[in-house]
Amino acid sequence: MNKQNMLEMPEDLQHSLPRVKAGAANRSVRSIPFVADPDDLLPLGVRVAGLGLGSVDYRTDTITLDDRAAELFDLPAHVALPRQNLHAQIHPEDRPDVEARMQQMLDTDAPDFIDLVHRIRTSDGTPRWVSARKQVAFDAGPGVANRRPVRGLVAIMDMTPHKLAERRVQDLMKEMNHRQKNLLTVVQSIARMTARMGSPDDFLDRFDRRLRALSDNHDLLMSRDGEGVVLGALVRQQLRPFTGERNGAVQFAGPDLELSFDAIQPIGLALHELATNAAKYGALSVPQGRLGIAWDVTDDVFTLSWTESGGPAVVPPQRRGFGSTVLQSMTRSALEAEVTLDYNPDGLHWSIRCATTMIRSQGAV
Repeated sequence: MNKQNMLEMPEDLQHSLPRVKAGAANRSVRSIPFVADPDDLLPLGVRVAGLGLGSVDYRTDTITLDDRAAELFDLPAHVALPRQNLHAQIHPEDRPDVEARMQQMLDTDAPDFIDLVHRIRTSDGTPRWVSARKQVAFDAGPGVANRRPVRGLVAIMDMTPHKLAERRVQDLMKEMNHRQKNLLTVVQSIARMTARMGSPDDFLDRFDRRLRALSDNHDLLMSRDGEGVVLGALVRQQLRPFTGERNGAVQFAGPDLELSFDAIQPIGLALHELATNAAKYGALSVPQGRLGIAWDVTDDVFTLSWTESGGPAVVPPQRRGFGSTVLQSMTRSALEAEVTLDYNPDGLHWSIRCATTMIRSQGAV
């Protein structure tokens, strides 16, 4: 292929691309013969890159699209179409800016090419983004003011996968920002309540243990690439420091249930407070003590219960401490839940009941 001016390329490609379809484009890369001049592989390169091409004739105000460009714009290929037909396929929100920028290039002494990224209307309503680079040739009229566009070439690439990936990153950043703010709010609340409901002498120890519980929740979430945490894994994670090898002392019962990030923190903190209390004063403080943790979902209602038995006689606390606040007020507020905390002498019982929408991960079914 002889080297040509870029603006003469569409006519050549319209003849060469069909040959590529029937030949080299359908063969494996290994079967393509070595070519010394890369320009001779230009038609194949255009197809490999997924580029669509359009040849513009400004004298007749038409554009002719190759197969790929026609596919992207949902228009017929190899037919001279009014340019307005192409413009009509541009998304209504993007079209005014696209047309204004193209007209500015045609009317002024601006560079003879332009890069655009915009959306295309599709028959099924799905978003389609394209990147288009357009170059224009003008006649040789005297002076810039008298120049007139004669012909043009537009190269079009589907940018939809890139735009969707970009959107996912933006959504992830927003979600991470939301999570960081929530986490800081929880830390501030823990610090205030720990300082208010205990002796200043052991503040650091109590605060450190609660932060470690919060950190364990976060580690568990990150181990699943932020996709959500199964409730059973969260329960085991929070109880492991308190049960050690006493696997028989604790019984778990419940289905696999993936929690949302906003549910992991209040449930994880509640489990930590319950386990701490059980290890100090309840069922986990004596060898014969037993603990049952059960959860279920019925008719879009989530229930979770903690029931101790076989431990020392339960005595209701004389004052409301941090643990009671977490088990009742914080859980009730975070999950819009009904909370039961019963200081039964035979064993502490705690349970929550709320809508599954408050605890399920969005990706869960």
